[in-house]
Amino acid sequence: MLKANFFLWIILLFHVIKTMGASGVIINSVKLKYNPTDAGGIKEGSNITLTCSVDILTLSGQSPQISYLFYKGQTQDALLKIVTIQAQESQYLIQSARPSHSGYYSCKVEAESQREESASTFITVTGNLQTPVFTIHPMEVILGDSTELCCTSEEIPPLTFIFYTYKNGLNPVRLHENSSKNKTVTHQLRVTTDTEKNYSCTIEVPAARSVSKHSEVVQLSVQNPFSDPEFEIEPSNRIIEGAHFTIKCRVTLLLPHVKPQLIIMKDTTPIHAEITNSTVFSKTANVTDTGKYGCMARWKSVSRNIKSQVTVTVTSQVEIPVPVAWILATALFLSVSTVCSN
Repeated sequence: MLKANFFLWIILLFHVIKTMGASGVIINSVKLKYNPTDAGGIKEGSNITLTCSVDILTLSGQSPQISYLFYKGQTQDALLKIVTIQAQESQYLIQSARPSHSGYYSCKVEAESQREESASTFITVTGNLQTPVFTIHPMEVILGDSTELCCTSEEIPPLTFIFYTYKNGLNPVRLHENSSKNKTVTHQLRVTTDTEKNYSCTIEVPAARSVSKHSEVVQLSVQNPFSDPEFEIEPSNRIIEGAHFTIKCRVTLLLPHVKPQLIIMKDTTPIHAEITNSTVFSKTANVTDTGKYGCMARWKSVSRNIKSQVTVTVTSQVEIPVPVAWILATALFLSVSTVCSN
């Protein structure tokens, strides 16, 4: 019986040595605990101590150098701390906990070439998220240019940043959202004629399903680069075939550095274009020139246009000038009067 036990111990020892390999270390288990523990959640402002402990076996009997890695996130999204010591436990302190500290935590232990992870532990911190700070830079922007929306929070990442715009200045509507491991997120906004003027942001902690209040609403100031186009057709919108007609298109520049392109169009076809604030197009009228003419002013992504109908008519007979017609009518009347009197 004793001999059988001796051989069993030899086999077990051989298995342990084989498992340890060249490192001479075997990690049996890794555990993560936290204090204080509260079924209803830890109160905001409390200090939380995470303790990572390891059950380790060494061939020499001496404790090796052990690296402890503390993580936040179910998939170890953020590395919180790394420390290398000989002790078989290590701690990480969360001071003045915020609701955004809520989430999954775990730790990993590395010794020699051996690695082992603890199970994930969910910690809930009760309270309200701080209201984020929202800014726009620049706040004054030219129509057609871009500006940057910026949302900043003092809460603990990872966070979801949500940008809002206000339709007709009333109800907030989601414009853009971004999940980030940073405390600040920006969003580029191209300013068009349809761009709203008021914006804000909130933050969300996905793990805690908690959303902050809206930041202060910031108003964007938009400057027009030029006025609405002015459009003239001379001598009029009704032209006799063979006559000369002129189209004039111009805008008033509201900013000195803006150089718009003016395009004169017939229906949907450009017939004249020039980079200027005033342009002229002339030609001799033909019946095929009848159509809708327009003046479009364009700069970057900004475009404005105005349209007017032009009709070219063909004369079927020679028109007698009014003074000549009046003289002939008078002469005819006198002739008739003379015949009747005789």
